[in-house]
Amino acid sequence: MGIGKLESFLENHIEGFFNKKFSSDLEPVELSKALEKEIARQGKGKPRRKVPNQYVFFLAKEDYQRLCARRIMDELYAVAEKQVILQDYIMPGKLTVLCQADGEKQRGTFELKARFTEEETPAKTCEEPHTLVLAKPKLGSQQPLNLPQEVKITSLKVVEGPDMDAYLEFGEGQIYIGRREKNDFILTDTKASRLHAWIAYENHRHVLYDAQSTNGTYVNGEPVESLCLCSGDEIQIGTTVLLYEVI
Repeated sequence: MGIGKLESFLENHIEGFFNKKFSSDLEPVELSKALEKEIARQGKGKPRRKVPNQYVFFLAKEDYQRLCARRIMDELYAVAEKQVILQDYIMPGKLTVLCQADGEKQRGTFELKARFTEEETPAKTCEEPHTLVLAKPKLGSQQPLNLPQEVKITSLKVVEGPDMDAYLEFGEGQIYIGRREKNDFILTDTKASRLHAWIAYENHRHVLYDAQSTNGTYVNGEPVESLCLCSGDEIQIGTTVLLYEVI
């Protein structure tokens, strides 16, 4: 069996497995590609399929010391979030991307394993914009190295209407849309309500909710009360059309 066929066999028959055998230094882009491939494999191309929420890279000690940095882990975290949206999957629970040193791995090789670790997160409710609920940290507690800062993974852009080219990038936070000044995306469209719609982050997908607006909210020409967004969807609010995309 050739190397290509053997690698394909392993990927299709061993859970979360990827092992790349090169003598050269391992690069972050190789980890990113493996993560994209693994998420796609887990979802099997089926829309709204649940995929694992924990991904662990097992690296040679030399590669672990060089690659297990906060910046790289944040990039891998964003890769996973974007792939879930692009592939139209659902990821229940809190996403974690980890690296572990493996003394049996040779330099330039790695293994990727995936698993489910938590139940799916409950749907969020519409709360007042910019209201934060903070948990008091325990004495002596430290933020885990693998917990990433919020990464901007998607955007909204006005492609039609009075606020042409208005643009917002966002990640896991809730986004409020409408005419009032407290909103995250402020519209001047007179056909838009003061609080017209909002976007929540549920199971690592952005879900659009109509906020009982006067003129309704539409996605790709259809009226919606709530909808899980896909990259490329067009949201119509009044005479305004916003394009939702993975960036």
